Amino acid sequence: MSERKFDLIPGVESCAGEMKVAFPIEEYKNRLTRIRQIMDREEIDFVYATAPESMYYISGYDVVWHRVNSPQAWYDSMGAGTAIHVDHDKFIHFDLPDEEGVLKLTSISTDTRLIYDIPADMYGKSYICTTEEEGYKEIVIKNLKEEGWIKPGMTIGLEFGSYRPSYLIFDQWKSLFEAAGCKVVDATEVIREARAVKSPLELQYIETATNICNVGMEAIYDALEPGITELEIVAAYTDAQLKAGGESQAIANMVRSGPYRSWCFHIPASRRKIMLGDPVGVDLAGVFNRYHSNQCRYFSVGEPPKEFAAKYAVNQKIIETVKNTIKPNMLMSELLIELKKYYQSEGLWGQQYWIGGYELGIAFPPDWCGGSTVYDIYFDCEDKERRFVPGTVVNFETGFGCIDTLMFKEDEAVVLGKTTRELMVKEF
Repeated sequence: MSERKFDLIPGVESCAGEMKVAFPIEEYKNRLTRIRQIMDREEIDFVYATAPESMYYISGYDVVWHRVNSPQAWYDSMGAGTAIHVDHDKFIHFDLPDEEGVLKLTSISTDTRLIYDIPADMYGKSYICTTEEEGYKEIVIKNLKEEGWIKPGMTIGLEFGSYRPSYLIFDQWKSLFEAAGCKVVDATEVIREARAVKSPLELQYIETATNICNVGMEAIYDALEPGITELEIVAAYTDAQLKAGGESQAIANMVRSGPYRSWCFHIPASRRKIMLGDPVGVDLAGVFNRYHSNQCRYFSVGEPPKEFAAKYAVNQKIIETVKNTIKPNMLMSELLIELKKYYQSEGLWGQQYWIGGYELGIAFPPDWCGGSTVYDIYFDCEDKERRFVPGTVVNFETGFGCIDTLMFKEDEAVVLGKTTRELMVKEF
């Protein structure tokens, strides 16, 4: 008998037929390779990914509670994350036993290390446990040293731009890596850059998310009636979208109504009853496999105020201008310059809210605004470098209450939303 050690994974029968990941294994492998290419370019040896979107992108890990606002007693384990080394074509995921089942069912991880912050056996099993002398982070660092992934002189990247974990936890991780003789740098943009250009399957998911968003808009129109509350509108579109196969949005309940309140873009839905003549704005996303597609539209219960109707009417032609201008690989500034000319020629310039957009894709609560791409008519008209490369997906905000999602493919660029940009008036 040889000295070889053969380890079987226990408990695999418990997830038979239930595992669900959104992409083939080859796509996940390509993502890891792209991340490592960016790390190599930036001279980063190791990245410890903690953003929910990053972990999902790398492995499919899809959990609903990321411990982002936990009590102090749980601070140590808030640093659960995914380790990536520039020289290795695998990753290591560190987490709590609480998420063992979620990891088996949603993640392609082949090296998951569970560390318990409670010093006891649970679930009928024994786990590596923290002690007074050795906390969660210290055990992770020890594991990485034993693996040869952390050595003096290395450059370590942390996602400082992520909301997870908190500043306190990031600072503790930074100190531990520095104590190990490593230089710590911000690696927020490493995985965001990789995520920015979508694969064909990612684009398909966003198109599906668009169809789900359209379903939500139809449900809003059908539900509108005098006396309905903003929260009941949320219930109507949520019911319709979930029945269509959608998921929870990363930003919730953006419904506003009434002559003044309807222009308060980020106010949450309330118990306010909608009356005849009230305009109603809904900023909505369809979601499929965590991929978002965004539309904002306005409705009216009965005849709207003439001033409001006139202000909103400009959106149809603005979106037509966008449709006629966008093309694959165009400079972002080219679109912005053309739009500014149009706004000025129509006498709209100076009357608008923000004009521009941001990346759409993977998102978890509390935000669907992607981190890699923002284009802004007030700052980027002179930019001669950044382009809408094929695989880019962004939203576009007209400045007059309408929002759509733009998708740039190899051979075409399209505005995805199918819901009318005209004010949707429901007569009574």
